[in-house]
Amino acid sequence: MPNWLRIVVLLFAALALLDDLRSVDWQTLTPLTAILTAGTSVLSYGAVALLAWSPKASTVVIVVGYAASVVPDEYAAMLLGACVVMVGVVAMLPRRTVALFVATSAAWIVVVSAVSHDTRFVWALGLPLGVCALFGVALRFFLTQYRLNARRLAVLEVTHQQLREQERLALARDLHDVVAHELTLVTMQAAGSQREQDPAALHRTIDAMDTAARSGLQELRILLQVLRDSPGPAGPARPQAGGASGLTTGSLGDIARTLASNLEHSGLHPEFTLDDGAARLPTTVRGTAARVMQEATTNMIKYAPAGSHCEMQVSTSGSCVHVHARNPVRRGARPAGEAEAPGAELTSGFGLPGIRERVALLDGSVEYGAHDAAWCLDVRIPFA
Repeated sequence: MPNWLRIVVLLFAALALLDDLRSVDWQTLTPLTAILTAGTSVLSYGAVALLAWSPKASTVVIVVGYAASVVPDEYAAMLLGACVVMVGVVAMLPRRTVALFVATSAAWIVVVSAVSHDTRFVWALGLPLGVCALFGVALRFFLTQYRLNARRLAVLEVTHQQLREQERLALARDLHDVVAHELTLVTMQAAGSQREQDPAALHRTIDAMDTAARSGLQELRILLQVLRDSPGPAGPARPQAGGASGLTTGSLGDIARTLASNLEHSGLHPEFTLDDGAARLPTTVRGTAARVMQEATTNMIKYAPAGSHCEMQVSTSGSCVHVHARNPVRRGARPAGEAEAPGAELTSGFGLPGIRERVALLDGSVEYGAHDAAWCLDVRIPFA
């Protein structure tokens, strides 16, 4: 119960008690009757005040007041307190306690009727208490629904936060996949072009940089269009397989050729091997495998020595696709982030963890590390 409501209940009980005590003609009462009359009023309105802090204690006090009210015939004061307590007890306490209190109130009505030899007290006391009990039932229903709705809202808020976190991670992975590969390619080729003396080779490098930049820009446009979820009049541009944005569309064969071309322009000697099953992968698995190949190629460009031989194999066995990448690592480089190395400023540190997250969504496995002076990446993705 809010503190402000407790204060209101306390003030109501105090004012009602003062008004009730002022209305009694104390001079006509015997000392014992006066004590019982005052005690009955105190118990009645005290139970009302106590209801705001402890409904169970309020129940005990009002039952004691029932017993005290029989002797001085102070039923009116007790009835007001009992009605208020009845609403609170029925609305807030367990069903067993409610049943016991209702039975006690009924017994009080019977005793009062028997002592006064007037059956009209059954209606005079029972009807108000019955109406208050029904009001308490209605209040109990609304309080129960309020608590259930509050719990549902809390669960929905937690679920919403989890979904937002998942969306944030997915967006981070997508942005990394879209930007990291192409920018790494452009940066590495720009660094290599500073030492290039052959004009023809320099033109080829510039063309490769232009292609990579356009590819990254096109993929970024597609990602932003998906995030906006509001395609233009002509709809979002769809890249062609093997074209500037062939890293996200087309077959794995087209993607492999694009990645191999990027490696060749970076001065490496790639060897890509794909079996026939790679062309029949489900769309989701194909997309994840493409991102794995892209990340592996990015790491090759970053860390493989110039002129080295790099391998990429995509094979299917049963209901599982296996992507294996292997490349030598130049001295001082660290693909896994174990020590500072030349070009470390190009490393975000999110690539391999992002791949692990993507593959985990499909119940796959990721293993990577240094073996025999080479860096190896093994990814297995099951599919139905």
